[in-house]
Amino acid sequence: MGCVNSKEEALAVPPGKEFTDITNNYDAGVLSVYLTGGPLTAKDYKERLVSSEGTQTVFMPQSSYTIRYAFVSQRGYYPDAPNKANQDSLCVHTYFGADAEQCLFGVFDGHGEYGTQCSQFAKDKVPENLLNNTHFAVSPEIAYHQAMVLSNNQLHRSEVDDTMSGTTAITVLIRGRTAYVANVGDSRAVLAERHGDKVVAQDLSYDQTPFRRDECERVKRCGARVLTLDQLEGIKDPNVESWGTEEEDDGDPPRLWAPNATYPGTAFTRSIGDSAAERIGVFAEPEVVTKQLSAAHPFVIIASDGVFEFLSSQSVVDMVTKFEDPQEACLSVVAESYRLWLQHETRTDDITMIVIQFQGLEDEAPQMALPTPSGAALDFSTRAVPSMAGMALRRLPTTRLAAIEGAAVSVEELQAELRLLQQKKAAQAAAQTAHAAAAAAALATAGSGAGAAEGRPSVDEDTGDGQGPSWRTAEEVKLLAQATSSNFLFSGMQAEERADVFTLFERYPVKAGDVVVRQSEPGDYFYVVESGQYDVFVQAGMDPPLLVHTYSSASGQPASFGELALLYNKPRAATVMARTDGLLYRLHRSAFRSVVAAGGQPSATVRTLRGVEVLQCLSLTQLQRLADMMEEVAFEDGEYVIRQGEEGRDFFVISSGEVSCTVKKNLANAEEQPKEVLRLYAGQYFGERALLTAAKRAANVVASGRVVLLSISRGAFEGVFGPLQDIIDSEAAWKEAVAMQREVLSRKTMASGLQVAQAQFSLEELVARGLLSSTEYSALMLMEHKASEEVYTVRVTSVADVVALAKQAVVMRSRDVTRSLEPSFFVPGVLKSFKDNRVLAEVLMTVGLCTLDCLMTPLPFDEPSAMYIAASVVLGLEHLHWSGVIYRGLSVHSVIVTEGGQVQLVDFRFARRNEGRAFTLCGNPEYLPPEVVEGRGHTESADLWALGVLIYCLMSGETPFASPGDDELRIYRRIVSRHLAFPAHFSPAARDLMERLLQPDPTARLGGQGPASLRHLKRHPWFAAMNWDALLEHRYLPPPGIRERIYNFEGVSYAQCDPRAYEGDMGWANNF
Repeated sequence: MGCVNSKEEALAVPPGKEFTDITNNYDAGVLSVYLTGGPLTAKDYKERLVSSEGTQTVFMPQSSYTIRYAFVSQRGYYPDAPNKANQDSLCVHTYFGADAEQCLFGVFDGHGEYGTQCSQFAKDKVPENLLNNTHFAVSPEIAYHQAMVLSNNQLHRSEVDDTMSGTTAITVLIRGRTAYVANVGDSRAVLAERHGDKVVAQDLSYDQTPFRRDECERVKRCGARVLTLDQLEGIKDPNVESWGTEEEDDGDPPRLWAPNATYPGTAFTRSIGDSAAERIGVFAEPEVVTKQLSAAHPFVIIASDGVFEFLSSQSVVDMVTKFEDPQEACLSVVAESYRLWLQHETRTDDITMIVIQFQGLEDEAPQMALPTPSGAALDFSTRAVPSMAGMALRRLPTTRLAAIEGAAVSVEELQAELRLLQQKKAAQAAAQTAHAAAAAAALATAGSGAGAAEGRPSVDEDTGDGQGPSWRTAEEVKLLAQATSSNFLFSGMQAEERADVFTLFERYPVKAGDVVVRQSEPGDYFYVVESGQYDVFVQAGMDPPLLVHTYSSASGQPASFGELALLYNKPRAATVMARTDGLLYRLHRSAFRSVVAAGGQPSATVRTLRGVEVLQCLSLTQLQRLADMMEEVAFEDGEYVIRQGEEGRDFFVISSGEVSCTVKKNLANAEEQPKEVLRLYAGQYFGERALLTAAKRAANVVASGRVVLLSISRGAFEGVFGPLQDIIDSEAAWKEAVAMQREVLSRKTMASGLQVAQAQFSLEELVARGLLSSTEYSALMLMEHKASEEVYTVRVTSVADVVALAKQAVVMRSRDVTRSLEPSFFVPGVLKSFKDNRVLAEVLMTVGLCTLDCLMTPLPFDEPSAMYIAASVVLGLEHLHWSGVIYRGLSVHSVIVTEGGQVQLVDFRFARRNEGRAFTLCGNPEYLPPEVVEGRGHTESADLWALGVLIYCLMSGETPFASPGDDELRIYRRIVSRHLAFPAHFSPAARDLMERLLQPDPTARLGGQGPASLRHLKRHPWFAAMNWDALLEHRYLPPPGIRERIYNFEGVSYAQCDPRAYEGDMGWANNF
């Protein structure tokens, strides 16, 4: 361990100690042994005993009390294996972590062929991992959880074979006057508590065995069969679960068995190790209990199940109570356990026990400062929590970060600025009255008059039809360059792209009184001012329009406005009216997109690569990257591109020309002429196996005439993508996981009575029970089926609202995506769909509790909880990306959590098939990556940026590029400029992960190079404690921070579901 002032006890006979069965002459170095018969002689019995060097004493200086402890361990008696090693291990660490107020005690009960090695491994690693955990100082419960799980993972990776071996673990951390008990398995901790003149046993741990209904059901959900040996062998009915209690198991307890197999046969449901049993739900998640110690608590007992096989907790407490000396108590209980074992069996288990006695707890404890972690941290305890009433989207208290505070503008600052602006304009009120009246009239008469709306501009006589020329004068280019130099949409463009965009601007002359932009109408144009003055009016409700700003060309820097229209047709936030005659240049969104979206479709080379068998595992994004990497090389007629028998290094695609493939049967025969076996032409390929292996070439490839090839070497390929075989293996592992989840979900569906889903559903047969989330045209609801009383999560879409908003294509695209997906634990499938003239509905294979944001009040998640959520999202994204889907819908408002703590992706409004770079700006603005904001085209890498934002939000309560009061334009500017700062409480590993996810270059983003690259993300140090296999197989217990919030969650709000009927044509929804 290397802990200062720590003492770790090995199970060895203390030097200088003698054993006797007669007296206790402790001063003479003689131990009493309470041997009462059996096959062992007194000498044999003593040789199997290991104990502490008498009772040890530790004083807790700040808490002002004394701990006296002792331990005894007896090696089991096995007639068929008399020399079998003791598989129990224990540890005692006083002054744990160099802290005089901390002691750690633990018992580890190994099992299986390598049980001794497993228990000793856990004895060393659990304390080490606990002490090294960043949460240990302030949250031992979280630290315990991570330490046990990490120790389990380390054991899997160690040289110890834990396939069918492992260990239980029961540990007690005493910190001051608080005891933290963590249990994995069926060893036990028992606290003695005085009730009047009686001392009562209070269990601090609960055996994790199939006798517990909750544990039994949990492992069954993971595929375990729970049977006694008699049931397994057909002696008893396997369908009758009449096991009684642990005290009534008649030596044949229920055990866990793999489906269609007779292993592992464990009688416990949790352990460290047992990798084979992990597949059926046996995991290392501890149950942690916290107990405040008082004068009513004379001692605590920690013991392996060898003690409790025939003794109850109360019996053990009664025995220990009779002894003043802890070691005498240990010896007595161990001897009695040994006697009872041989009374009922022909063997004994290993028997280990620690007694920890408390003296001085009657005294009042002095006031102590709580331990604090090293380094600065944010203190959430003093932060005010604003009212959430009436907020459609919950925003948590904002932590102002110094690095971005100067760039952020608060709501109060904006209001103050507006008041000053109003005062400044008040002097001009009289002159503006007529102008404001004209603006009001324009707002009231939408669409009337020439040039009154964006969609119907005045025709420029210079250009005839209002379209821009294919050239620009030097003065015009200078004007446009100056106006866009600091605009985030143009700053990332190459010079050639900017020049192309400038040619697409239209000259747009206006007259005084013309409405250039109208509030609430969709915008399509971005404007640059060359001459004239343009007033900006904002109207709130029925109030008169308020003049808030004036654009002018007289300021030196050319003015511009309306850039968000280049991204999407969001309704304008204000009206812009010409005060004077003037000239504008405007750029339509489709023209802008025509430049930035150039090259968005797969090239001919990519289409060729998609047909290469060994490259089928690459996503379209990876294929596009591969095509960009390939280098052009030319060969003249008769030149050899490849020679038969040489080592393969390069893969080729024919760009132009043709090649001849020839083969010699005997390469050693110089007289034999190669025979042509194949001729390949432009658009075809050869040498692809060289990307996998250096195997020798099977044929010659010779140029027939001049041929131009695109080539890439295996080294260059692996430098970007890693070994191709790894990618192939990753895809195979994903397919295997999909098959496993399909089978489990199918069984679960039938077992829980969801076969009712085969019946016809309609809105009348469902009763709304709660609203999980909603959008402008859809809602995710909890609904109860009247006939079966089953509760479902139902995605309900209003037909009338979809048509009104012209979202038919979006809805049907989303439906096509969900229909194509295999069900997953992290992306629930569609159980049933139905439609009528009111709704389009999908019944999902899950029952949601709430969205993530509902669990983030009043404080954000701790790091273990955030890591668990993020890992679940990673597996959801991995499933989607391997399925060829870009998600684009990630946020704390759209990810749901089930009652069991599962995290699932359910919002597919923005999802699309990965068919090349996408250019639609969609999703939550705060989660968008730079390439989406700038319209440069995006791939599945956009989901990884959103993951980085999500992790930041989970741990801080806010997103990294937004502040309260920000409009979308300000958020987008911050995203593109990447103003990123981290709160002090983020760990270094968390910061590094977010830095690599929030990488502006999508090709350099961690996990953003196709689904196979997510393996690199999973290996990041921040996920070190994550058991990915257990999480994937639904065997990973959510962290305490999540479980506690779920337990305290009061439920989602009630909502009715009564959409209006749509009487128009619904042909667009025929395939729903």
